[in-house]
Amino acid sequence: MKIRIFLGVTVVLAMICAASSMAVAKEALFKDYNVVVVQAFKVPAGGPAPSTSGSETAEALVYQIGRYSQKYSLFDMVIKEGTAQVAAGKKVLLIKGEVREYTRPTVGRRIGRSFIPGGEYTGTAYFAAHYQFIDKATGKVLDEQDLRTSSSGRDDTVEYAIQRNAEAAAKYIYKNK
Repeated sequence: MKIRIFLGVTVVLAMICAASSMAVAKEALFKDYNVVVVQAFKVPAGGPAPSTSGSETAEALVYQIGRYSQKYSLFDMVIKEGTAQVAAGKKVLLIKGEVREYTRPTVGRRIGRSFIPGGEYTGTAYFAAHYQFIDKATGKVLDEQDLRTSSSGRDDTVEYAIQRNAEAAAKYIYKNK
């Protein structure tokens, strides 16, 4: 009887270990890439976003990915498209996207949130973008992500929300490298 219980517990533990290793063994999407090239994001016409928000998003993304790349040794180069030449033989990850939301801060929202405990620390400016991660050599879309961020506290500007959005994208790349 004791042997059956021991074998049963052993089988259950083996199944749990196998299931958890399958969950952890997710393949990293960007592990083989040496260079990141960021295109200026598309900005829909007639929307609230100014036409410069696409290039501003790309510059913020280059800065944030470069910061993470320097800290964690992720890539050899992180550049905006057209600013530098990529060496031959390097595998290039192309990032492009579209601005989906651009909401400027308002005084009314700030006043309304000041009545909520801790609400004065939340921002009222929002920014959302759709990201495409593409293998430049083949043109194959590796992944797509929608990221939406807000400003926070005293930094209640859309520019700060864009920086936070770019940092969220950099964290996503770091987790999948």
